[in-house]
Amino acid sequence: MALASGKMTVRGGEGGMLHLGVTTAVALIQGGFAMAASGYVRPARIGQGGSDFAKVGDVANCRVFGVAIDGAIGGVTDGLVTTNVQSGFWLAKNSAGVDALSVADIGRYCFIIDDETVAKHSLAGMRPRAGIVWMVSSEGVMVRMGPEIAALPDRVFHLPYDIPATELAAGTPIDLICPISGFIARNTTIVQTAIVTGGDVTVKNDTTDVVGLTNSIADAAAKGSIVTDTPTLGDATTAVVAGQRIQIVPAAAFNGGGAVRGLLEIRY
Repeated sequence: MALASGKMTVRGGEGGMLHLGVTTAVALIQGGFAMAASGYVRPARIGQGGSDFAKVGDVANCRVFGVAIDGAIGGVTDGLVTTNVQSGFWLAKNSAGVDALSVADIGRYCFIIDDETVAKHSLAGMRPRAGIVWMVSSEGVMVRMGPEIAALPDRVFHLPYDIPATELAAGTPIDLICPISGFIARNTTIVQTAIVTGGDVTVKNDTTDVVGLTNSIADAAAKGSIVTDTPTLGDATTAVVAGQRIQIVPAAAFNGGGAVRGLLEIRY
């Protein structure tokens, strides 16, 4: 019930320090980035699983909280061993190539590659969020980490579309209006009406092909068959602006019947 008078409330500890159980049998390295997977802490890592969707699902259960203050090895059950994880501002190694962070990324999310390295891209949701980029220098990337940041929603927009039987058979592009500025990260198709002759579904950024993004639907693909693909990481053709045209293009090979629905993922 609501308080009617003052009381002494128990304080959980100094702000920023979490006392957490360690995942069974994992080795948590002192000074390494730590994440909770289903409530138990382990070294931060990318998503695990046999498919893209499994990796995305694994990451959905992960929260990066900060740095392991003490090294620890998990016991025979989750939580048998405990350790301390400190949130706050931590210096991470920068990634390289298209994944390297720059001063242009200050204020944006960055993502885990391993327990000491962060990257610019989420790999279409297959990397857990490390935190917010605070500073980038030759020494690395200063990242603000903590449970309040881990709890923030993903910055992703899902744009659905339909390719009806007539358009699919004729290879007619489906025109969409981009709802938000960001980066095309994934295209997923599902067969709505069984396919006779299969083919590719590609994506155009206005009139330019998004490099590396091709959903190949097989001959005789049954209703409910799913295909997913991601573009070439960091390619310039993935960048989109709110209000511009996006085309979903079925190949002319689809000439025997069928219909497809899809979901285009834009991260921002």
